[in-house]
Amino acid sequence: MSSDDSERKTVGLGFRSPFAITAPFDRVWAAMLDKVYHADKYCPQFVKGLKTEDRSPTHVHREIDIHDQIRHEDVFLDEENGEMRFVDVDEDEVRVNKFHKNEQILEFWLENKKGKRIPWNNFQDEILLLMNSTRDFAMRT
Repeated sequence: MSSDDSERKTVGLGFRSPFAITAPFDRVWAAMLDKVYHADKYCPQFVKGLKTEDRSPTHVHREIDIHDQIRHEDVFLDEENGEMRFVDVDEDEVRVNKFHKNEQILEFWLENKKGKRIPWNNFQDEILLLMNSTRDFAMRT
């Protein structure tokens, strides 16, 4: 962590959006899906390349160049529960993006492949950028 990062907060065991997304769920889900296939469009400062392969209607394999590191992910899509699970093929890490329909908020966290939440050292302000882009896409008319 650089000296510039000393004041930035990490995600820890999870980060919930500080705002509600009042768009209909189908628009929120469409925004979340768009980011699976076009992550480079939402965070070009981190994502330098992205390849996707649909393996089933609820499973996408991704090869993503993020933070100058190639990551292979199996993304599992659970529209009914508003949840996407980004399973790192090579590491014991699963990034979870969930839209809580009743509260109308997003929550992102990291867990191991056994389903236990683990500390995520990514910065909250970077996650907030992703949440903002999801809201903005969903609220477009």
